[in-house]
Amino acid sequence: MPKQTFFNLPLEKKQRIINATYDLFIKEAYEDVNIRMITSRAEISIGSFYKYFHDKDELYLYLMSEIEKKIYGKEREKRGYFLLDSNMIPIEDICTPKEIAFNRTWYRVPVEVMMKFYFGEYSRELNSHVMDELKALKKSGRLKDFVDIDFAFHIYATSMFNIQMYFRDNNIDDEKERLRIKKDFYSKWFLGGILNEEAS
Repeated sequence: MPKQTFFNLPLEKKQRIINATYDLFIKEAYEDVNIRMITSRAEISIGSFYKYFHDKDELYLYLMSEIEKKIYGKEREKRGYFLLDSNMIPIEDICTPKEIAFNRTWYRVPVEVMMKFYFGEYSRELNSHVMDELKALKKSGRLKDFVDIDFAFHIYATSMFNIQMYFRDNNIDDEKERLRIKKDFYSKWFLGGILNEEAS
């Protein structure tokens, strides 16, 4: 996560850093973007960058997780839950064009960066609402008796990494097909395995 000094910045300066980061990663390959490019475009010093972030990965992952939180938040605001609904709101109804373009750079980042996201603090924070819903399902008796919610949460949170690897290995780059595969996994495989039949 960013350092507190980043959160303490005036809104205009924060937004300048965010926009500069969006622009660079949308235009360039992940490996070709460096901190000097980011600081030059954002009109801040390299020293300032390190007061706000540990490295490039942290900045990128933070901005990606903020977009994902925005999407999840809108889903829950509209429906009151996220896990049980396979009909997702189109990203175009939630995010700005620049946020959408940045979000789609995710498919091009190095595997090591994805691993930091799916197996670290960002995943736990981003998917905390899933744990809340699993607890509510357990309490209401809608989960199968054998289901351990900590294990189910781990499978949910880390399965997206394997889905991303599947997309890469099979050159699946059509956005609609990716969405269909993800929805099928979560609604049919994941939920089908943990919900009581009457709760499905």
